[in-house]
Amino acid sequence: MQVDVDRLIDERPISALQIRVFVLCALVAVLDAADSVAIGFAGPLLAQQLKVSPAAFSPIYSAGLFGATIGAIAAGPISDRFGRKPTLVFTTLLFGVVTCLTPFAESFSILFLYRFVAGLGLGGATPCFITMAAEYAPVKNRAMLVSLLWAGYPLGNSVGGFVAAYLIPNIAAVFYAGGVPTLIIGVLLFLFMPESLRFLAANGGGPKAERVVRKLDPSLPQGAISLIARAKAPRTRVPLADLFSDGRAAGSVLLGFALFFGFWTTTVIVLQTPTLLRLGAGIPIEVSATLVASYSLVATLGMAIAGALVQRIGIVRGLVIPFLGGAVLIAGLGAVVASSLPTARAMMFLLGLTVSLGSSGVIALAAIFYPTAMRSAGTGWVLAMGRFGQVCAPLVIGLLLAFAWHPLRVLELMAAAPLLAGLCLLMAPGYMPGRVAAIAGAPIEAKKPA
Repeated sequence: MQVDVDRLIDERPISALQIRVFVLCALVAVLDAADSVAIGFAGPLLAQQLKVSPAAFSPIYSAGLFGATIGAIAAGPISDRFGRKPTLVFTTLLFGVVTCLTPFAESFSILFLYRFVAGLGLGGATPCFITMAAEYAPVKNRAMLVSLLWAGYPLGNSVGGFVAAYLIPNIAAVFYAGGVPTLIIGVLLFLFMPESLRFLAANGGGPKAERVVRKLDPSLPQGAISLIARAKAPRTRVPLADLFSDGRAAGSVLLGFALFFGFWTTTVIVLQTPTLLRLGAGIPIEVSATLVASYSLVATLGMAIAGALVQRIGIVRGLVIPFLGGAVLIAGLGAVVASSLPTARAMMFLLGLTVSLGSSGVIALAAIFYPTAMRSAGTGWVLAMGRFGQVCAPLVIGLLLAFAWHPLRVLELMAAAPLLAGLCLLMAPGYMPGRVAAIAGAPIEAKKPA
């Protein structure tokens, strides 16, 4: 008996097994985000405990971002080679274990190592759970479900912030509150998460694949099952090389840089805006915190609807216009914040529906742009570029301030990032295969490789 894997997932109603996969992946997203903000609240206390000045402690914050960049780009090819489930289970457990160990760091170097390794786990888990959810999602709903899943990050940041604020000044409790639930989720992933059926089919099927097929469709008659799946992309000695072959190079570069500038922008809004507004306009930190909270609250909604917008109205109207609108809002924020705080609050509110929506949409596009054989590697590449943007933004702002740029002028210059992200996405549909472009609402044929 032959079973077409793509038709089984794409044409049947969503099953209980698929819902289980989506829920487990969403829990990983929320808990990873909640854990990642713990260091922001506990950092000053850890610095005091280790007798390190705030300036000297700052590399600890960067260590996790560097680790996440490397983890995202490394875990993708590993997941494509050995499976989504084992890679996701390992990276989730790694992140949970190291998070629990963090408060026991006895020196700056040990703490730096813990945060770097925690970043490896966090960054490595992200492309795995996005790919897993994408491959169990019907193709017509894939972009929507991936962006809905990514909305778990701002939700997790909010949850983690509230929990950490309640548990401070107990440093160990802050990290246990994130690490222990993450370890529990890792065990649940091991026990109840199936391997990706599309991955199993692309690698020859077998008993595991047959069990998953029967759970997706219990009405299938008894007997041996032969799986029909789209042909795998050829393997290369350098796994990431597949992302830049067969006409995919331009699309990979444009999606990567779109998320680079998208995450650059969100990092400026969340992490740098309070400092720039305090230095440039005398806005108290507690007021800036409410502005960022307004952005984060609406960002959850923006990220959740990004995929649905892409599928309904296309890349240009669904993502390019929000990025360009975000550029206008950031450029205008510095001009109005000193004279009208309510206007600034409204602008931060609208930013949550622009740049966060655009970034979430790029991740959804990555999940449908790459075929099964390289989907995790491709998603990891795009996410690694985004993480690298998070690393670069504070460094560039620090350099501009060191050269005596006015903080509000620095904020206005940061409007170039969402502008560049929008331009990348404006060109992207022309380099996407016709099927992917059609899903994104822009039926443009892919350009032939040179």
